[in-house]
Amino acid sequence: MGWGKTWTVMFRCINCDEKFTLRHVAFERINVLQAIYPCPSCGAQPVKGRSGEYTGRAHALVDLTDTMETVYRKTKDGETWHFHPDCAHWPSDEYIELEAPPRLGQFCNECTAKTSIAKEIN
Repeated sequence: MGWGKTWTVMFRCINCDEKFTLRHVAFERINVLQAIYPCPSCGAQPVKGRSGEYTGRAHALVDLTDTMETVYRKTKDGETWHFHPDCAHWPSDEYIELEAPPRLGQFCNECTAKTSIAKEIN
């Protein structure tokens, strides 16, 4: 699935034991990030060396939250913001993305309608 549900993932560093959070992660990328993402506190990575050999350890997965988070996207030269991934005009290439509602521009009518329908069903 191209857009799918995104996850908020919390890891504990293999080196310094500090926790760090990554947002908007596709489920199939969690294991990869656990093995290669550098710790924001100390920079440690489970994969080291120029040849990229795996050290045998990965950051510990501490928490995984499946809450859908609203993101707002528009094409770089567009004025319409989209916020529903099922929208026929959902930007997938060369877009600007915000995690908070934009202050300028307009919201997509299709996204607004899809969100209203989803609220009525739930």
